Amino acid sequence: MIKVHCFVSCVCEVIKKTPGVDHRPFYFGVWDADFSVSEQKVLSYHSEHTQHDNFKSWYQLLYGVEIKPWYDDQQSKQHNIATLVEMVETKPAERNIMVMLDMYHLPERENKFNQNPFPHFVMLETTDDPDIWFMWDPDFRWEGPLPKNRILNAINQPTVGGGYYFDAIDIHHTSEDTVKAYFAQSMKLTQNPFTDALRQIVTSHLDDDRFALSELDTALREIPVMAIRKYAFEHAFAYFWEALSLNEDEFENWCDEIESLVNGYTQLQYRCMKLAMIGNPDLATAVFDLLDLQDQREFAIKHKLQQVFEQWSELSQPTSVLAHA
Repeated sequence: MIKVHCFVSCVCEVIKKTPGVDHRPFYFGVWDADFSVSEQKVLSYHSEHTQHDNFKSWYQLLYGVEIKPWYDDQQSKQHNIATLVEMVETKPAERNIMVMLDMYHLPERENKFNQNPFPHFVMLETTDDPDIWFMWDPDFRWEGPLPKNRILNAINQPTVGGGYYFDAIDIHHTSEDTVKAYFAQSMKLTQNPFTDALRQIVTSHLDDDRFALSELDTALREIPVMAIRKYAFEHAFAYFWEALSLNEDEFENWCDEIESLVNGYTQLQYRCMKLAMIGNPDLATAVFDLLDLQDQREFAIKHKLQQVFEQWSELSQPTSVLAHA
């Protein structure tokens, strides 16, 4: 699996390396993770209002680790970069430092989605060479040395801003009732926010004179970045499936359904590009038909996942940790 959600991948990396602690429940919040639709009806996976507060709160509840911001929006970019340099160069071994940078300005790194700008979280540390920093990019499963000045240039772009740190100490095993609470909070059984937003954007470009149909492809250009968030369903299925020792072939079938859901968004984007290019509203029928199919696919996945969650809940024992959090 490749990119799913860069913030989540960064904070889960230390969880994966901690014996006896499972990172998979944290992905419950990813399949319907926040995104934005601007007043111009343009879809975006990141905006200046994105704070990740829900992820930060549940990370502490699930694993006992507080994610703290070091980036100060009230300060200048130069001030924040100076803060980052000091933190990276003096950090204790257990500290993880995340920063948002614009991947478009690191052409030596893969930009799979051809986005410009491409806001993306990575983690940094020093090397023996003061001019070279080491970059960890768990979301793309990439790590390696890069020139410090190239990294700082990508951070210094007006298109990005943000950063956090957290310490890999006192990570605790997640209680089952905390997992239950997070799942219940994350599962939207009666709506699919992403598909709903796509339907709204298409409708606005068709029916509202303020939005040109020819601009629809631009409005939806970030579909691929958000579509792959649906792979988070696999983490949840695997978590419950393993605990319940369910049939492996059926698990693979549901993984295929998730793959069809993700690929359906690619097909949808192509249909919207064709609609924008030709400008014939009659082509919208195929777009809305596919949106309806995407709803059917995702509702089926969600309801099956809810079913196995309820099976797991009946077998698990309450630990009442959340009540004392």
